[in-house]
Amino acid sequence: KGMLMQCRSYRLLDSGGASRLESFGDLVVRRPCPSALWQPGLPASRWDSADLVLRPEADGAWEGARANQLGEQWYMASEAGFSLGLWPGQNGQVGAFPEQGTNWRWLRSACEASPRRIRVLNLFGYTGGSSLACLASRNADVTHLDGARAAVSRARSNAELSGLSGEPVRWIVDDALTYVRRAARRGERYDGIVLDPPAFGRGAKREWRIDRDLPLLSGLLAEVLSDDPSFVLLSAHDPRWPVAALDGQLREITRGASAVRGRCERGEMLLRARGGGRDLPMGVYSRWAAGTV
Repeated sequence: KGMLMQCRSYRLLDSGGASRLESFGDLVVRRPCPSALWQPGLPASRWDSADLVLRPEADGAWEGARANQLGEQWYMASEAGFSLGLWPGQNGQVGAFPEQGTNWRWLRSACEASPRRIRVLNLFGYTGGSSLACLASRNADVTHLDGARAAVSRARSNAELSGLSGEPVRWIVDDALTYVRRAARRGERYDGIVLDPPAFGRGAKREWRIDRDLPLLSGLLAEVLSDDPSFVLLSAHDPRWPVAALDGQLREITRGASAVRGRCERGEMLLRARGGGRDLPMGVYSRWAAGTV
């Protein structure tokens, strides 16, 4: 597996020109970001000094001074109490979504605030950040679901990396709508629900299209949310889904929890740059928690 190299901190350095410049510890990475259509804030010399650069025109090849270390495993430590392995891929992903950092801390706090152990369902769970945040509370049983077997495998590896593999978790490879339909028929109930749906996805059985499928999924999730829920977190990276649209889906999911006192919050997932770089908006979130988390 090679050397394990810890990146204790993440920072966005700059964005623009359809790219993003960021640091994972001392590793500076330049990769595509199609939504960053403005001019960068930092000079070209700073961008040219990146340790790793993804070249889409070269079939997704990574180049740079540290490209020879790609066989080694980096990992990023989260303030929410877990670590994520970083695997630079040909699609520009690295195995983590740093813009979810605030939500990860919120999820752990929501789990810890519950007076009882809770059941959590994490859909579109990717490499496990939200699931691990809940497991780190030591007060949650988690069902982690993603349609990609490789993503679920990495999530399991991240649980081991974080010392959380002994916590109660089910790792499931399945289509979100298919799974939730079955769960509703079986009478399953979850106290916490997390979902970060993509705009589009292709699974083994069907395609996911957020405009068509998210309203249907929200209705089904209302059926599996428990009568005394702890939280619901909904986020999206698709600019066609502004926060007001997510608010509507959140209300649908929590429609049966009207008797439970709680608080709704909404906001932008914004990566802030320092030292003259340009901030990078990465989507929006809408969330509800019982009590005053």
